[in-house]
Amino acid sequence: MRVSSPSPLPSPPFFCRKDSVIPLDYNGLMPDLLESTQRAEAFVNVVIDAPARQLDRPFTYGIPPELAGKVETGCVVLVPLANTMQVGYVLTFCDPPDLPRIRNIEGVIEEPPVFDPAMVRLCEWMAGRYLTSLSQTFRLVVPPGRARRVVELISLRVGAEQALGSISTRAVRQRDVVEALAAAGGSLPLSEVRSAAAGKVSSATLKALEDGGWIERRFIMPRPRASRVKVRIAELTAAGREALEDTQLEMRSPARRRLLQALRGHGGSMTVPELHHLTRTSSSALNGALEAGLLRIRREDRLRDPFATRSFPAIEPHELNSEQRAALESITRGMDTDTGEAFLLHGITGSGKTEVYLHAIEYALRRGRTALVLVPEIALTPQMVQRFKGRLGEIVAVLHSRLGLGERYDQWRGIREGRYKVVIGARSALFAPLADLGLIVIDEEHETTYKEGSAPRYDARDVAARRAQLSGAVLVLGSATPRLESRYACERGDLIHLELKRRVDDRPLPDVEVVDMRELKDPGMRTILSPQLVNALGKTYRAGGQAILFLNRRGFARFMQCHACGHIFQCRNCSVSLCYHAREQYLLCHHCNWALQPPFVCPQCGNQVHRYAGTGTERVEEELRRLLPPLRCIRMDADTTRRKHAHWDMLEEFKSGRAQVLLGTQMIAKGLDIPNVTLVGVISADTSLGLPDFRAGERTFQLLTQVSGRAGRGSRPGKVLVQTYNPEHYAIEAAVRGDARSFYRQEAAFRRDAFYPPFCRLVNLVITSSVEEHALAAAHGLGEILRPALVPGEGEVLGPAPAPLSRLKGKYRYHLTIKTSRLEGIAEKLAESLTAYESFRNSYCRGAQIAREDISMAVDVDPVTLL
Repeated sequence: MRVSSPSPLPSPPFFCRKDSVIPLDYNGLMPDLLESTQRAEAFVNVVIDAPARQLDRPFTYGIPPELAGKVETGCVVLVPLANTMQVGYVLTFCDPPDLPRIRNIEGVIEEPPVFDPAMVRLCEWMAGRYLTSLSQTFRLVVPPGRARRVVELISLRVGAEQALGSISTRAVRQRDVVEALAAAGGSLPLSEVRSAAAGKVSSATLKALEDGGWIERRFIMPRPRASRVKVRIAELTAAGREALEDTQLEMRSPARRRLLQALRGHGGSMTVPELHHLTRTSSSALNGALEAGLLRIRREDRLRDPFATRSFPAIEPHELNSEQRAALESITRGMDTDTGEAFLLHGITGSGKTEVYLHAIEYALRRGRTALVLVPEIALTPQMVQRFKGRLGEIVAVLHSRLGLGERYDQWRGIREGRYKVVIGARSALFAPLADLGLIVIDEEHETTYKEGSAPRYDARDVAARRAQLSGAVLVLGSATPRLESRYACERGDLIHLELKRRVDDRPLPDVEVVDMRELKDPGMRTILSPQLVNALGKTYRAGGQAILFLNRRGFARFMQCHACGHIFQCRNCSVSLCYHAREQYLLCHHCNWALQPPFVCPQCGNQVHRYAGTGTERVEEELRRLLPPLRCIRMDADTTRRKHAHWDMLEEFKSGRAQVLLGTQMIAKGLDIPNVTLVGVISADTSLGLPDFRAGERTFQLLTQVSGRAGRGSRPGKVLVQTYNPEHYAIEAAVRGDARSFYRQEAAFRRDAFYPPFCRLVNLVITSSVEEHALAAAHGLGEILRPALVPGEGEVLGPAPAPLSRLKGKYRYHLTIKTSRLEGIAEKLAESLTAYESFRNSYCRGAQIAREDISMAVDVDPVTLL
C-alpha cells in the first residue's frame, strides 16, 4: 500500500447513507505497518471478532496514553490486524509480552464495558463446550443493535476510462474490479467487489491496482443500528403559571390554555408527544406558548418502554399449598447457601409452578439479588409479563425478538443500569447484564426452542446452569413433562427433584378420550374434525365455555399433488414439498420461504387440476366455519402472528370471551392459563411420530400432555379429545392415561439400547455446499480426519450420509454424527480435528477452483434434532 492524503468520504450508493458511517482516519498504509512512537500505558488480551479458527485466540495490544482509563475488561475496541482494522473484545489486562513491538488499540467503540469478568468466563466455557470460536460467543452478549464491524471500502482514484486504458488487457481480474467500481459509482465494499467479480479477486490483484494508483482502500464503520433517544420535555414556567390565572386566556387562545392546564395537571412537565395527544393541539400552539415564555423545552435521555400503553393491575400473592411450600423452602435454602444449586420442579399441568417461581423471585429480591426467567415461546411472554408486572411492578424487563431493536436496546440499558431487577425473555435473555444474579428460572424446560439453531449452537439450559454456578445463583428447571435428560440428571444427583403432584385447589385433571380415526371408514366422510369433536365443540359453545384446538402444522394443505400423474410440487431449493396456503393462494416452502404463485401447472404433464393432501390450521379453520358457523375462531400460528404484539392481542381477545375457539400450533400448547377453557381438541396426534428423529416419541408425549393441561383450569371440569390413527403407540397411550412413569421407562429403555442421550453425548457435523459433489467430498475428508483421531472406546463416528433434509436453502447437506460417553475427554481432539479439516477444505477448494465459502460446516454439540 502507498501513503495517500486523506480524501473526503464518498457517498457510497451501496449500503448506507453518508451520515450513517463513521470514517476511520486510515488511508493507504495502515498504522500497524508503521513504527509506532506511542508508549503503551498497559497491555490487554483482545479477542478478534472474526470467524477464522486461526484467529480464535487472544492477541495482546497496548493501551496508548490517550485511551488510559477508558479501556476495561468487557470493552469493545478497534484494533489493527495485519493490514486491516478489526473489532475486538477486551478479555483481561496482562503483563507486557517479550516482543520487540506491540501494536496499540486504536479506539474504544463501546464504553462503558458491555460485559464483566464473569461473562468472560461464561463465554470461554461456551466456546470450549460447543466447539465454537470465542468471538461467536462474545457476540451473544453485545447489546441489541450495537454489534459493529469494519468495512473495507475500495474506491477509484481516477476515471474508469483512464484506468482501463492503462491496465493491460491480459490483467482480466484488475479490469473486472475497475468495471465493477465504475458501475457502482466509484466505490464498493471489498465483499461486493469480490461478488461482482465472481469471487476471483485476490489480494495481489488489489495490491497491483493500488500500486498503480488506480484505486485506494479505506476503512469505515457503519453506525450501530440501535442508539439512545432523547425526548422533548415541555415544562411549565413561572410565566405560564401566572397566565393560567388570566381569565381572558380561554377566549384569546383556548389551545394555549389547554396546553398549560395539562402541564399543571401533570406536575408541570410531560413529553411533547404526550402533551399533543392529551390536548389535541397543533405544533403551532406549542410554538406560540414557547415564544411567549409560558413553557420551555428541554431534551432528556429516556428509555423506550414497549409497554407504555398497557396497564398491569396489581395481583396479590396466592396462598401456597403444602407441596408448593415444600418446593419453595428447598429453593430458598439453596439461595441461602450461594453455592449454585439446581432443581427440577416437576409439577403436573395446573399445579402452580408459576406461583412458586414468583415467591422464589420475591425472596431473591429481599436478599438484594436479581432474577432471570426464560420462557420457550414468545407467545407465552404476554401472559408472564402481565402476571409478573402485576405482582412485581416496574422492576420487570422483557427481552425477546418481537420487540423493536431500539426497545430491546433500552431494556438492556435499563438492566445494566440497575433499573430492572427481574428479566423475562426468550433464549437470548440468558445473557442479560444482571448484577448479583440470585435465581434463574427456565419455564417449560423440555422445549427444543432453548437450543440455538445457528452458530454458536448453545443449549440455554446448560449455559444457564453454568451461569448459575459462576454467580452463586439457584437454577430452577420447571416442567410438567421434563426431558429424559433432566430426569436422568436427578437420578445421578446433578439435579434436586421437586414434585407438585396435584393441581391448585385440588382441581381434577381433564378427562382424556381417544378418537380412533381409522374407524371413520365412510369414504364420503370428512375426517378433519371427527363427529365426536364436532359434538363436543357444540356442547361447549352452548354451555358458555371455550375450546382450544391444536394442530402442529400451519397452512391449508401439507402438499399439492397433480391429479393426472401424481407429481407432488417440490421446493426448488429444499428437498421438501410445498405447502398450500389458501388465504395467499400460493405454495410455500416453510424452510426457505420460496413461493410458487398460480397458475399451478404440473411440470411433468402440464395438467392444471390438482388435489390438496394433508391438513393445516387454515383448513381446520375453514372446516369450523362450515360445520359450526356460530363459533368465532382465532387462528394463532406463524402466519397470523407476524405483526408486533400479535400474540398479546390475540390472547387478550380470546381471554375476553369474544371468541369461542383458539386454534393454533405448538405456541398454544403450553403455559396458557385460561379458566374458561373446558375443551381441548387434538386434531392429529400423529404429526411428529413419523419424523426420522430419536426424540419423536418424547416430543409427541410432551405435546399431548401439555396441550391437554390447558383444559379444566377453572371451576368447571375439562375434557380432551385426541384424534389419532395410531392409538396403540406407547407415547400416545401414556399421554392419554397421564402415565409419565410408564412412558419414561419405555423411552429410557429404547435410548439405552440404541445408545442415545442421555446415555451418550452427540456431536452432529453438517457439511453443506451448493454442489453435491463438493459437499460429499468434504464430508468424506472430515470423516478421514475424525476416525483416526478417536481411539477405540472414546467415540464412534457415523457417516457421512445424506442428512434427512438432504437439501436446504439451495445447499446439499451431508452429516457425520459422533457418539461418545466422554465428550469432555475428547473435546481437545475434536477441536484439533476441526482445525485440520479447515486446512483440508482450503486445499480442496484451491484444487477445485472454488471459494472457501462454497463449502461450510455446522458443528452442533448435543443436538435436539438430527434433521
